[in-house]
Parts: sequence; structure tokens; C-alpha cells
Amino acid sequence: MLIKKETFTKYNLINLLIAFIPLSLIIGNLATNINIFLICILGIIIYKFEIFRINRKILQYLIYIFFIYLIVITLYNNLPNLSENQLYKEHIIKSFFFLRYLILFLVVNKLVEKDHFNINLFFVSCGFFALAVSIDIIIQVTFGENIFGYGITKGRPSSFFGNENIAGGFLQKFSIFFIVLVLSYVKKNKIYFYSTLLFISFFIPIYLTGNRMPTLLYFLSVIGFFILTKQIKTIFLFVLLCSVLVFTLKKYPINERLNIQTNIFFEETLKFVKKAPRLFYDNTYDGIEMIDMGTSGYLVHFNSGVQIWKKNKIFGKGLKSFRLNCTYGNNQTCNTHPHNYIIELLLDVGIVGLTLIYLIFIFSVFNFFNFYKHNSNLKLLSFPFFLIVILEFFPLRSSGSFFTTSNATVIFFMLAVVVGLSSSKKNR
Repeated sequence: MLIKKETFTKYNLINLLIAFIPLSLIIGNLATNINIFLICILGIIIYKFEIFRINRKILQYLIYIFFIYLIVITLYNNLPNLSENQLYKEHIIKSFFFLRYLILFLVVNKLVEKDHFNINLFFVSCGFFALAVSIDIIIQVTFGENIFGYGITKGRPSSFFGNENIAGGFLQKFSIFFIVLVLSYVKKNKIYFYSTLLFISFFIPIYLTGNRMPTLLYFLSVIGFFILTKQIKTIFLFVLLCSVLVFTLKKYPINERLNIQTNIFFEETLKFVKKAPRLFYDNTYDGIEMIDMGTSGYLVHFNSGVQIWKKNKIFGKGLKSFRLNCTYGNNQTCNTHPHNYIIELLLDVGIVGLTLIYLIFIFSVFNFFNFYKHNSNLKLLSFPFFLIVILEFFPLRSSGSFFTTSNATVIFFMLAVVVGLSSSKKNR
């Protein structure tokens, strides 16, 4: 799956831009959008109209329908209200600009399909920046500031991300590339030891960020990795070491806020499991029953999104409709998004749009397993992409917005690689 080693080629250039994705996510949305734009333009120049043909025809139709549907439903809900609020106009414009992720998906999918994707370069880039962020978090926790002089924000180390406490989410996604890259050079009889050591090494900085959901998702991705690589016995060792580590940090906390947040996380998880499903079918929630929904307020956001969705269940209210329709009071609140992908998609594109995007996910997973059974060369290297896709679509989680630059970039890029691998030339 490696391209020819020529110094200046169009394939080298587009692979270099793709390798910049982790760095652009660290720098911010402007850098990420510029990088996506360049990848899309160069991809169109290289493959021309060929990018619009996906070998998996069902997936091709589904993804086109989803993006068209998003624009249509946004136009339908926002055009009649243009004079009321500037946000309606902005959302219409953003629905068209969201097409950049369709182009990104098509370009990356074609790159992988034709075996032009330099997977080693991407792994090296992801691994380098994941390692850099991890080391920087340890430095920040130890000395109170990182190598650039950024201090700890609100009791949480955020590394190069400054005031945004998203370092844990970045590591949860990209650290596995470093781990798999190292394991690809390890002898089989030593892979159990090194995999456990590496996963624990990244678990520590992720846990220290105080980003609770990324910590849980990382834990689940490790379990998934051990299952896929048939290291079932190693799961027990990893769980034991993580338990000892968490207990030690709770007993002798490095940061008291981190200890408090950990306790809150476990308490809120129990509340979430008990109450979240009822949001969809129980209309009796009122101010009395729901006051103690959770200290962080996630359940209040979930409830706000679900109650708005119930007013238009089938088709949704269009892109980024939460802040246009939310209200305060009665255990509801306002924000830019409801902090859960499922609820946000239901709210914005309804059951129709949610069905479309999850059909894309399901068919992609099905095709991946078919690829996994018949391909021995790329099994290990394919795991990170697959695990990230699985966890991004994991419904029972708090999250940022599905439609933000960073999240949409990760989702559609990783999904494109998973789809492309299952229909690449080496798999035919």
C-alpha cells in the first residue's frame, strides 16, 4: 500500500497534506480547513470525475443522499425565517460548505482504493504528534506549564491546545497509531508485553487530562484492539493495571480537581445509564424529578435536544438547529449543540438522516470485516481507523458537535479509509 519513492509527485504531495491532519487539528480550525481545502482541490486535479465513483455502490448512493438531504432539510427549515435571525442564513451557507467533507471522503476513499495512500507516512505523523502531546501533558502536570509556557487550564492539562480542554480526545484517537506502528516491528512472542506497556503509557496522560469520556473511549478501544488481535488474556492484565493506576491516583492524587472529576464521572455514569433512555419515551420529566440530573449538566443538554426532536421526529430541523430552537427552564438549556451525536443528528436531520448515516456506518463495518477475513498484510495497520470509526459512532457518549470542523474531519477521513481498504486493489 506504499506509493513509489519519488521526491516530487502529486501523490507524495497529497499524502503529505494528509499527514498534516493531526498537526492541523492541534493548530486549530483555520489550519484544518485550509488543509482540507488543499486535499480536496489536489484530489480533484488528480482523479477528476473518477472520485465520484465508489466501488461500493450502496455506500456511494447512501453518502450522496445524506449530504443532499442535509442541504434540502436545512433550506426547508431556514428559508422561511431569514428575516428573523442572521443565524438562519449562516446555517444555510454552512450546509453547503459542509460538502467539503463529502469531497474529502471521496478523495481519500479513491486514494486508498487505488493504493496511492502512504499509510506509513500517516502513521508516523499521527504517532509523532500523539507522543509529543503525551510528553507535553506529563511536563505540564509536573511543572505547572508545558514547553510553550501554557499553564494548566481550570485544573486540567491541555498541552498545545491552550484554553481548549481537548487533549484527551486527541490522544484517544491518535495514540493508537503510535502503538500499532511500534507493534508492527515487534516480534510476535513479545507483542503481548509491549502492547500492554504501550497502552498503559498512553492511558496515564489521557487520564491526567481529566477528559473523562475520552478516557473511557480509549479504554474501550484497547479492549477492542485486544479482541481483534486475539489477545484475550491480555485484557485482564490491562484492566488490572488500569484499576491499580486509577486507585493509586485517587489515593494519592496529583491534582485534587482530577480526583473530584473522577468521582463525579462514576456517579454521573450511573445516572446516565438509568435516566438517559427514558428521555426518549417518558414525557413526565419535570423540574422536580430532573433537578439532580448530573453535576456536569450533560443530561440536561441531552434532555433539551430530545424534547426539541420530539416536535419534528421524522425529518429534523436542519443543520445546527439546536441553538435556534432551545429554551431555558424545565430541565432544558441552550448551547450550540446537545453534546451527543445521536441526539444532534436526530434533532438536525431526523430519523431519516440518522438512518442514512448509520446505514453508511453499518455497511462500512460489514465491508471491513470482509476485508479483515481475507487480508493478512494490512490487518494490524487497519485497526486504528476501524476502532476510531466504531467509537465515533458509539451512541452512549457525550461529545462535541458532529458538524464541527475537527469532529467532521476525523469522522469522514477515518470512514473513507475504512471503506477504501475494503475495496482497494490489493483486496481484489
